[in-house]
Amino acid sequence: MIHNIQHVFGDTMLNQCEGIEDILALESVSLILADFTFCGILPLLLSPTADRPPIISFGVSPMVLSSRDASLFGPLTADDDGERNREKAARFQASIACANEYIDDLLRGYGSMPPPGSFFDCLYTLPDLFLQLTAEAFEFRRTDLPAHVKFVGPVLPRSSSAFEPPDWWKDLDGSKPVVLVTQGTIANTDLNDLIGPTIVGLADEDVTVIAATGKPTEALTTPVPLNARVTPFVPFMELLPKVDVLVTNGGYGAVNQALSTGVPVVVAGQTEDKAFVAARVAWTGAGINLETSHPTPEQVRGAVREVLNDSSYGRMARRVQRNFAPYDALDQITLHVESFLKRGSHSSADTPVAPLFSERRRGSEEQTQLDI
Repeated sequence: MIHNIQHVFGDTMLNQCEGIEDILALESVSLILADFTFCGILPLLLSPTADRPPIISFGVSPMVLSSRDASLFGPLTADDDGERNREKAARFQASIACANEYIDDLLRGYGSMPPPGSFFDCLYTLPDLFLQLTAEAFEFRRTDLPAHVKFVGPVLPRSSSAFEPPDWWKDLDGSKPVVLVTQGTIANTDLNDLIGPTIVGLADEDVTVIAATGKPTEALTTPVPLNARVTPFVPFMELLPKVDVLVTNGGYGAVNQALSTGVPVVVAGQTEDKAFVAARVAWTGAGINLETSHPTPEQVRGAVREVLNDSSYGRMARRVQRNFAPYDALDQITLHVESFLKRGSHSSADTPVAPLFSERRRGSEEQTQLDI
């Protein structure tokens, strides 16, 4: 996490900001929409409000905003948890202090104001509006959630009329449970981390396994049993209504899709934001967190059996689904954007503005290069 903050997000921040500044100097910009991990907006957010367009950020992973009511991995469960939660939060902030300092140094060298809090907290507190792409049921409750943070539901792919079902689609006739397994689009370098153990662990079970590899199927070196179908891609919104259990390494998008259709989840992932996703799955009661990125076939088999045999997982998944149902993320986003545009924007929306920090940065570039 520290490495990613410093070198994935931090090291790209200033070039990203200069790219935005170049656009602002040439174009009349009314509003900026950004993924919340796009740190190029941080210097703009730390500038005087009148010198920039309004900025809306989108939360595309579980919230890591500090709260008196929840840690990164769960909500408070008793009155005496308050002090323990504060201690956990302090330990977490101490553990990433060097990453916060790294970001602060970059911003200081750019001529920016210092952030008014930790790196993660600022991603949520500084934008004019923050839209979290899930529903309340899949996020720990926070009574201290800032008013400008809104839940809009997940952005779900539309069903495609052009979809042509593969030959094995006829096997999904409801005669036996269907288990979908995926490693998503990032942590799928080695398909034997999760897809392999899943098809091995379920090889002798009376289920149909659909393995979506996200890459050429040749990357899977595990022998494919008779009850498994391996495909590089299948549209989940077409498939999930036929699925009884999703086995995943915890991608936020896939888990939101599954819960949106009432499908319980088995999660085996600890990289990127996946541990946070897994913790929320367990908290909802809609699935099982295996607390590892490398489960054994026996672990996967045991978890899938439990989900299939214990109706509470499906019942809780459908409860979460009902909370998701009223949301249409694209409609909600459109309403928020239109509201910002109607109320008017800052001066930069009417006339192009000069780069905010470039002159100050030029004066410190030589020293910055020496520091590097």
